[in-house]
Amino acid sequence: MAADAKTMKRVVLISLVGLLVTGAATAATPATYRAKVNGICRGYTPALKQFAKQIDQADAAKDYQTWGVAVNKFLTRELAQDKRIEAVSVPDSLQAKMKPILTRMTKIDSHARAALADQKTGKANAMVSELLTIGELETPLIRALVSVSLRDCASIKA
Repeated sequence: MAADAKTMKRVVLISLVGLLVTGAATAATPATYRAKVNGICRGYTPALKQFAKQIDQADAAKDYQTWGVAVNKFLTRELAQDKRIEAVSVPDSLQAKMKPILTRMTKIDSHARAALADQKTGKANAMVSELLTIGELETPLIRALVSVSLRDCASIKA
């Protein structure tokens, strides 16, 4: 009877491992990856669009204090979104396309953090320089996001 119990435990254990492996494999398909990442972006889009509108309005009114607050909120929210996107496991079949996109996002994030640090220390010219660099880096990023069907992630930038 002890042998039967051991055999039964092994069968159950092997079955559980098989289910876990199958579940992990199906969870990382390109379609589920795109759905998850686009969903993350859709969740952030309304706030980001509102902050972008505030930035434009403050810029037009030459209200640089309001502009700075809106830029801070925009960058902070954008960094939070990117952190969530970067945490999503990329399926093997999308690795080649996503690696340069994620690399560019990481580079943009470093400039966003630098801009926020410059703002905090009152280095306005340095902050503007970082924002201009972000703008240059985002143009090819938008095209790349669209090319892998992550249109919701490109919509705020387009």
